[in-house]
Amino acid sequence: MSVNHQNFIEATSAKELQNFFYSTIFILFFLHLLTLNQASNYEIFNSINAMSSLIPQWLQAVVNDFGNGITLGAIIVCYLVKRPEMMCRVLFAAVLSLICVPLLKQYFDAPRPPQVLEYLNIVGEARYKHSFPSGHTATAFLFAGLISMFDLRAKVKVTLLILAACVGGSRILIGAHWPADVVMGAIIGLSCAYVATKFCPLITLTFRKKLLAYLLLISALIISEMKSGYDFPTIPLVQYVRWGLLLFSVIAVVIFIYREFSAGIDEKFVSIGMKLNKSNQ
Repeated sequence: MSVNHQNFIEATSAKELQNFFYSTIFILFFLHLLTLNQASNYEIFNSINAMSSLIPQWLQAVVNDFGNGITLGAIIVCYLVKRPEMMCRVLFAAVLSLICVPLLKQYFDAPRPPQVLEYLNIVGEARYKHSFPSGHTATAFLFAGLISMFDLRAKVKVTLLILAACVGGSRILIGAHWPADVVMGAIIGLSCAYVATKFCPLITLTFRKKLLAYLLLISALIISEMKSGYDFPTIPLVQYVRWGLLLFSVIAVVIFIYREFSAGIDEKFVSIGMKLNKSNQ
């Protein structure tokens, strides 16, 4: 491939990345403007939250949990086993989000719907403080944004954004967040993904560095799970799904180790065979 052709491909990818980010952010900021007015924010919340009674609680809880850092973290580990070159971007974006979201929550200290409204549908544990922005939504859009900005296929982008939006919508359905919280969470998550994609190059890691990164990530997830409580104590399916994903991430790493060792052994046998052939000649 010529240098000019390679530069053309890189320029095209960069342009598509910017177009995707700016167009999506424009839509999100338009939605944010709709939720700036308190009356419309409440009205949108009531309209979405009212649908909670029509949807099984277990389904709302499971979808909601895919915005949890532990649950989504297990999926991210599986993704990184397949795409280890994304390691730097994922970690950088995650750190940015972990800084921005808690700071904004503490700064605004906005009341959640159960503290303001007398009548609403609540699924799981009711929370009353630190509503703005939605951390679950930020996490979901961060991961969706990272993959969307890496994979140029339109179907992948649309599917991931819809799934992330479902996570954000579930936060309103269960009575945990206002629409304004969800929209700003999406903006933060997508922005962190864009910054990471813009400034963190794809990297090549050795087997040892990959393995160390995977083990550290899984250890952090397991320790976090052991220390965290149950958001939905009456819906055990949520925990079963989370534990299943954690187990799957461990299996993915084990398969990675097995394949790497198998490939190394095959290379040694090929090398030995070539040396024997040379000696016989």
